[in-house]
Amino acid sequence: MGYVEDLLATNERIVYQSRKHWIAPLFATLTGTLLVVGAIAVLIITWAVLGDGWFNTALVWTGWGLLAIGLVLLAVAFVRWWSETYFVTNQKVMKVGGILTKTADGSALEKINDITIRQSMLGRWLGYGTLSVLTAAGDSDLTYTAMRAPMEFRKVVLDEKQQFEQQDARTIADAVRSAVPAGPAAPVADVPSGEDITATIERLAALRDSGAITAEEFEAKKTELLGRL
Repeated sequence: MGYVEDLLATNERIVYQSRKHWIAPLFATLTGTLLVVGAIAVLIITWAVLGDGWFNTALVWTGWGLLAIGLVLLAVAFVRWWSETYFVTNQKVMKVGGILTKTADGSALEKINDITIRQSMLGRWLGYGTLSVLTAAGDSDLTYTAMRAPMEFRKVVLDEKQQFEQQDARTIADAVRSAVPAGPAAPVADVPSGEDITATIERLAALRDSGAITAEEFEAKKTELLGRL
């Protein structure tokens, strides 16, 4: 996991990792799946129904050829499936894929509003689903199809997001308290209450998370409030 560890920021740690369901490669190459199924059907028919002759021989060779092509396509799809891993850290959601050429993308927890899940009847039965990560703007920037244990993945992401925001609020509150001058020398009328500013910042954070204000507006207001101390 050396490559993944190199992607982590300071004090960032992996709390959960997963990959797509084993059925994902079958969906990724429907052509390969259908070729394998069709080739097996042709071989069974030629063996059980048809007799000897040039037509039977041609069908047998056609069946083996289709089977070989289908297996190659499935093998490529399974290698791609095996090379993709999905991580949840205490700061972001991340997908890492590739064997010779590595790619990594994801989203910071603070930008995530919610994660929607779509599951078909087969998905509920086998335990897979499609996850869409929603940002503050309400758009789905990340979509993970055929994910294994989607409910568990969603729960981990939202739990880590909540812990991240609580830690961020505590950090802001500590900064506000330390910035308030101590002792009677400070004019009460000129110094805002640290508790009032903390409560205001927390309300602004809630507005940011609900999408009522943007992250840039939140940061600007937070800077303004801290500057008034």
